[in-house]
Amino acid sequence: MPFGLSGASGTFQKIMNNVLRSHSSYAQAYIDDIIVYSKTWDEHLIHLRNVLQELENAGFSVKLRKCTFAAKELQFFVHNIGGGKHAPDEEKIAAIKRLERPKTKKDVRSVLGLMEFYRSYIPNYAEFATPLTELTKGKKSGDAKWGKREEESFCRLKKALCEATALNDPDFGKPFEIHADASDYVVGCCLTQKDENGNYRPIAFVSQKFNKTQRNWATIEKEAYVILFGFKRFDKWLHGATVEIVTDHNPLKYLIEKTPKSPKLTRWALALQRWSYKITHRPGILNQDADASSRLQTK
Repeated sequence: MPFGLSGASGTFQKIMNNVLRSHSSYAQAYIDDIIVYSKTWDEHLIHLRNVLQELENAGFSVKLRKCTFAAKELQFFVHNIGGGKHAPDEEKIAAIKRLERPKTKKDVRSVLGLMEFYRSYIPNYAEFATPLTELTKGKKSGDAKWGKREEESFCRLKKALCEATALNDPDFGKPFEIHADASDYVVGCCLTQKDENGNYRPIAFVSQKFNKTQRNWATIEKEAYVILFGFKRFDKWLHGATVEIVTDHNPLKYLIEKTPKSPKLTRWALALQRWSYKITHRPGILNQDADASSRLQTK
């Protein structure tokens, strides 16, 4: 395929998807990078043979020096994956540690773009990033007005990324839980599952700051919105599954038991009928993964 064509990468990706379609349960491709994953060594040998044979049939070749075989953990698409977990790429984290304070709005946008890529590893990303995102507002370019609040935000984001928790792959044979919470300014959710010992295994974190209109919502509306927000963000894992919603807002339990009087809540209750779920109340002090996502603030 000629280099430089605007649709070259998309076309090549489509070809690779078609080539690996019959092996999609254990092989995936991102452009010209292919990953083959298996649970056992014997399975892995069979899977490798199948994929290599398929590539040969399609007229493709691979460079041996660029291949890694039988790895328990490897780098794929700027993530370290393996053993049922994934974490940020160590080289990217090292680069983030060396980041200097951005001086212009363009620099701030570049820094946020890098950190945004790994936001699923940070429970309270939206709250930490708010002072920096505020700097990017306005049409005028030029130097960013940097103060103590922005410096604390920048340092907290760097620290959070450098200490990011490795996330687990979902086990579709186990029930899911969404731990959700909302504060006056931010909503936060944690998608998690329990392991064999009853310990929670985080799968992903999401958070979002409220806009000016949303900040004026009633508490019940904010707490209801975070449930819909979590389902939408985690839908690729939760569609067709039974989910337990854990929240520290007890009135939410009546959202599905009675018809809400608010038109907004009625629309959201109808939208939530797409998923199968139950709501469990848990005090905020016991709901710390979601509570931190929505309440930790920068000064």
